[in-house]
Amino acid sequence: MASPNPLLRAADIQTRLVALKNRQYPASVKVFLQTHPMAYKDITAKTASMHVDAEEFYTFSAWMAQPLRGATIVLGLFHTPLGPEGSEHQTWAGALVIRGRKNKHLFLWDCNVEKTSGLPNFLVKSATKGQSELGDFLRSKFDLKTIWVGGKTLENGDTPFELTIQWLEEILTSGESSSGWDSFNCVWET
Repeated sequence: MASPNPLLRAADIQTRLVALKNRQYPASVKVFLQTHPMAYKDITAKTASMHVDAEEFYTFSAWMAQPLRGATIVLGLFHTPLGPEGSEHQTWAGALVIRGRKNKHLFLWDCNVEKTSGLPNFLVKSATKGQSELGDFLRSKFDLKTIWVGGKTLENGDTPFELTIQWLEEILTSGESSSGWDSFNCVWET
């Protein structure tokens, strides 16, 4: 089971993401960060949500709807509901790495990695509903080659939100040369 988060407001998440995106990064790093948090697989799930500010969260398709301007890595922060009531959420990150028209790879970064890494059927058995739905959505839209899972275990005082922000910053700073990719294991490939 994923580590639940308290209910985070979309505006608070977006403020942190905009601040992160507006920092100066090396010009050689070709990364696009979506500054709106994503929570729902589609408009139907968004409409049915009990989340107090569901309207402010994007759907998964909105993550891919932005012009990439040459980016080879697309980052997003996800705050997905863990249950039907929407009172608990999981914060995690997704990275779509693009290495050509038909060579795309999805990376799911999660601070609950100790329960997911190395499992061959991650998307079937261990993923949260939101992570499985993102994998399914991207496989239906793109020629997705692989799905990778990685992350960092929560330690005393860490919050899933802060650890996710730290990982996003590391990728924004170093791109594909970042050590932030070291914890990933391939769990699905065509």
